[in-house]
Amino acid sequence: MKLVAFLLPLVFLLVILIAETVTRITEGAIYEDLLQRGVAISRVVALSSGYSILSGDRLAMDSLAAETKNSAGDIEYLSIRDTEEMVLAHNLIEERGKKHAASIRVKALATFLETQAYEVVRQGKELIEFTTPIFFAGKRVGTVSLGISRDSVLAAQKDIRKSIAVAAAVFLGIALLGTFAIASFITTPVKKLSSGVNELASGAPFHPIPLRSGDELGELTMNFNRMAETILSQKNRLSRYAKDLEESYIATVRVLAASIDARDPYTLGHSTRVAFLSCELGRRLGFDMEEIEHLEKACLFHDVGKIRTPDEILLKEKRLDPKEIGLMQRHPDDGADILRMAPSLHRYIPAVRYHHEWYNGTGYPERRKDSEIPIHAQIIALADAFDAMTTSRPYRKALTSGKALEEIIRFRGTQFSPELADAFVRMVRDMPPMEAVDTDTASKRGMAL
Repeated sequence: MKLVAFLLPLVFLLVILIAETVTRITEGAIYEDLLQRGVAISRVVALSSGYSILSGDRLAMDSLAAETKNSAGDIEYLSIRDTEEMVLAHNLIEERGKKHAASIRVKALATFLETQAYEVVRQGKELIEFTTPIFFAGKRVGTVSLGISRDSVLAAQKDIRKSIAVAAAVFLGIALLGTFAIASFITTPVKKLSSGVNELASGAPFHPIPLRSGDELGELTMNFNRMAETILSQKNRLSRYAKDLEESYIATVRVLAASIDARDPYTLGHSTRVAFLSCELGRRLGFDMEEIEHLEKACLFHDVGKIRTPDEILLKEKRLDPKEIGLMQRHPDDGADILRMAPSLHRYIPAVRYHHEWYNGTGYPERRKDSEIPIHAQIIALADAFDAMTTSRPYRKALTSGKALEEIIRFRGTQFSPELADAFVRMVRDMPPMEAVDTDTASKRGMAL
């Protein structure tokens, strides 16, 4: 009885603490991921809509609002409005032109730089609302409001609490029976259970505790393993949820990349073609699937900084003068600044910032050379240059693939890494002529996602 009286409170406390800790950690992680996603989406929309507001391009804003709403099932609404709080674009067309209706703010959650997050009630629904000001050329021109439903988060949190509570209750019941039935043999199994709990709490790979008997103590061990499986299953669900969040980021980025390419009819589909060529070269260089996925995403981001480039420079039909070239050469730094807004996208900053560096150190923005340039940036530089040369521009006709490869060979060792340039030339020569390639089909075949 002394052993029972000593062990039961400890087991009870241990299970409750673990259940409470795991519940809080998983719930907090889900909630934090939701906030980060909302902030990232609202900022991307704010960056994308500044120029459209000034140019009065209602179609572009309506398309952006609808695409954003459809990118995730838990997005309730997206509103783009001017400085007078008049709705310029909304996923509901009937809301356009109306005065933006204020929501009932229940609780201020946090401020992420210029973005504010609140728990609100709108039309009887509980939402998390993200408000981001829209700036263009340093001047505020409007506001973006994004509403995400709390139901999906609450449902996930409820399932987690229920599963952990049931597993904890079963574990406690079996612990009580086992302790009373075989108190004299409990010391060693309790040590094993404690070791398993520490292993589970530390995040180390969990190894189920082997069953040594078919009595209550064996059932206790079996239920502990079940509880551990439940916790690990919830952890896996959280990982999948995080993956879904990243997919949402990338879906938004694809829309943004397509929007940037579409600003200039001569570069339509450019980011997709660069991603296709880069991923093909990555495979030939022996990159694993994860690295190819990272390379593809970096390609989609590589020209994101051009969102800040004025149309009179981006769409100019003549060659740029030195001042305009200087403004155009700011887009790698602008792209890096945009990616810094979302921590999950920081891994793509080096490739975006340095894809215009030259192998001999005469590129921009930092004049890096040779191995100082990240390999993803060097690969993107090759694909970017090849696609630019084989695409017609107002001031010149497109080169054939053969002529473009001759140019790459000519700049081997100056603009491009000799080894990568040779591999790229071999790859393109092995492929069908680029003039005959259906880019949409080819990109789906060759890209990682």
